Amino acid sequence: MTVIGMYKNIIKSIILIILVCSSVILTYQIWNFKPQLTNVDNLVEEKTTIGPRFVDNIKNIYMPFQLVSYKEGDMKGTTDSNLIMELTNDLSENKILSAYLLDNNGKFQAKDIGKDYILFDFTEDIPQTMYITNILEMTYKSNDKYTFNRILVDSESFETITLYFVGKDKVLKIETDAKSDHFNQLVKNQREKMTDYSSLVTNVHTSSDKTQLYMPAQADDVKAYRFIADRIDVKDINDAVLDDQDNIIQRDREEGTTYFSNTGIVSVDANDIYKYNNLSETDLLKSAPRDTLVKSFKFISSHGGFTDDYRLFDIDDDSRTINYQMFLSGRPVFNSEGLSDISVVWGKDEEYEYRRGLLSTSVAVPSTQEVEKLPSAEKVRFDIASSRNYQLEKVNKMMIGYEMAKSPDSEIQANLLFEPYWYVEYDGTWMKYDKGRLK
Repeated sequence: MTVIGMYKNIIKSIILIILVCSSVILTYQIWNFKPQLTNVDNLVEEKTTIGPRFVDNIKNIYMPFQLVSYKEGDMKGTTDSNLIMELTNDLSENKILSAYLLDNNGKFQAKDIGKDYILFDFTEDIPQTMYITNILEMTYKSNDKYTFNRILVDSESFETITLYFVGKDKVLKIETDAKSDHFNQLVKNQREKMTDYSSLVTNVHTSSDKTQLYMPAQADDVKAYRFIADRIDVKDINDAVLDDQDNIIQRDREEGTTYFSNTGIVSVDANDIYKYNNLSETDLLKSAPRDTLVKSFKFISSHGGFTDDYRLFDIDDDSRTINYQMFLSGRPVFNSEGLSDISVVWGKDEEYEYRRGLLSTSVAVPSTQEVEKLPSAEKVRFDIASSRNYQLEKVNKMMIGYEMAKSPDSEIQANLLFEPYWYVEYDGTWMKYDKGRLK
């Protein structure tokens, strides 16, 4: 029995020694453990950007071009981005109490609205559901495809705010829980910073005070600007857009440069226009542009593509193109070569085409210069209405914008000149008003 007990004690000692050694080894391994991060690195790998990453606010990109405060006999308005955004934010993240569609028939009256209201004007027809959910951040579920280009805000008739999304065929009326008093106080503070506005009736669709065209009454204080041009590096865009960086072939020609890769083709012409086509998408499977607005925003924003103040400006249903246009001091910028535009065509799953100007004002120092004073809105209206070459009923919108021109390449440092003009959307096409003519 003594021998057996001795063996048991020896076995217990051996087991105890093994357990102690195992504990020491495990403790050492835990202290010195280094995880394998290969997969994590691949997931968070970031591409080159051409501007700041993820700083774009979707509300800025889909901002209206003007805000109008309507009071009978006293119309005020503004294109100031900060003022517009302040009221947009106040309307956001509120609860929808009720929502229903009204027939427009081109003559929306909304007789139950008082004589004081706010208008937000947009240059393009925007899907109602997309704007309400993504911009105003309200919970709204609908499968309708109706669009709008004006929001009418009634904050006078009731204690809470009612919104009217005015479209060509339908008007969506939304009653919210947003308090009218707070919104009205913001408007009261803002009106001191607004300018006098006038209205214009051009056809039966603009015969109501709810549907008339509104624009600044005077434009003689609008200045011109000159910026030093900052050219975006083509390699930076290629690094952000083209997936296969190791197999890019560059071919230089007199008319420009072409880059070929296994995933896409890029062309850069002599006018500083960059165009990318995705080889994985086909021309036959273009998505409806209004269904891909958020996708197009995320694509451009993901590589810092909104290098200046850009906003949705135009949608071409025939070519299925979404066009974002540069704004300066709250006013749209036009350029005949497309230098002030960013356009996207979406395919079945990804972007099919991406086109943009390569010049930016993001690091420029502006300087003002004297220009010829612009005529009044009434003068523009009179010239169009009295001309044999034009029909006033074909005027859909009027606004003040800038024509952007690039200085000759012979200069040491290229400059961008922004000169103000009246712009008229005539028969569906934006045209510059210059001394009685539309060009």
